[in-house]
Amino acid sequence: MTAKAPISFMFPVLWFFALISVPGTPDELRTWTTVTGQSAEAKFVKFENGFVSFQSPEGREVSMPLHQLMPEDRTEVLRLAAEKEARVGVMPDEEVSRPTGRREVTWRELEDGDHWPEFMPKHIREAALTMPRPWRHAESKYFVIHFQQLGFARQAARMADFQYQFIASDLPGYQDRFREKSHIVIFRNREEWQDFLKASNQENSWFAAFVSGRMMYIQDFGNTETNANILAHEMSHLVLNRFFRHQPPLWLNEGLAEWYGHIGYQSFKGQRANPWRAMGRLRNGYDLETLFGMRRYPTNREDISRFYRTSQQVVGLLMQEKEHQDFVRYLQAITVEGKAPLVALREVYGYESVADLQKAFDRFVR
Repeated sequence: MTAKAPISFMFPVLWFFALISVPGTPDELRTWTTVTGQSAEAKFVKFENGFVSFQSPEGREVSMPLHQLMPEDRTEVLRLAAEKEARVGVMPDEEVSRPTGRREVTWRELEDGDHWPEFMPKHIREAALTMPRPWRHAESKYFVIHFQQLGFARQAARMADFQYQFIASDLPGYQDRFREKSHIVIFRNREEWQDFLKASNQENSWFAAFVSGRMMYIQDFGNTETNANILAHEMSHLVLNRFFRHQPPLWLNEGLAEWYGHIGYQSFKGQRANPWRAMGRLRNGYDLETLFGMRRYPTNREDISRFYRTSQQVVGLLMQEKEHQDFVRYLQAITVEGKAPLVALREVYGYESVADLQKAFDRFVR
């Protein structure tokens, strides 16, 4: 097949071939042909204001007027544009694999419009819309992000995609239950975060961030390390909410978020994950009878810290007590099969009572 000369004003880095156009899907390489008979392979990116944008195999984005394409290709552009618009907020159809290294951001800012999800509670959406600055919206591979300032939003998107893959690959056998992507709402500073908490009638005013169902709400602390640590913890909740059919008890939910938030963040930074380094010594922890009976968060900061630290240590014990696959089986018994935590504990670990587990836990944290 003979290569034709490239169209310099259109695709300066592509070779053109006389190929027949075939239907494709958004984000797929496809051959496009102009009315002058020159062709190039590229990905469709977007169509707006009469111009269509493509991305070359080398990653360069270029645009051209729609009328310069062959009629059948113009039809394909309109079809792909409509399909891509319909796919906003939909999870990709592919198997999730364990991420390697720091994931680059799969970011595209969305056009103006109503990109708030239907599953977002109305009163929380109304509280968010009271903020003085307008909201912008973007989409990464696995999440939709609502933001007012760009910097932290891109970091959140990159870490969110990484954490989704990391946890999904670490818990084999779990299936994502939703086709719609989860959404992350980022408030630009502490003052507006506090205004939002008050306007949305949040019970716990001490929350630095929180997850509700498939929604995450988080503030920009203006500090990269603080932002990343809190985001990693909350991202664990957001991802696990997509997998669990039955919610785990409070201690297991928060203990898991502490565990995956730490090792996921270490891996994101390119470090070897070492969860034991983060746990340290447990001082003045809760006894397990009290911990397992808790249905609500403590009310003062000292007890809140004790609760989180003790929960993380119990998860650490269960993680190292047997093989990782045994812990996954224990978690599935509770969150997929709906078994009581103590029943699952007896079936998988052989502990007949909380008192038996307390003895093992005392040895573990000694």
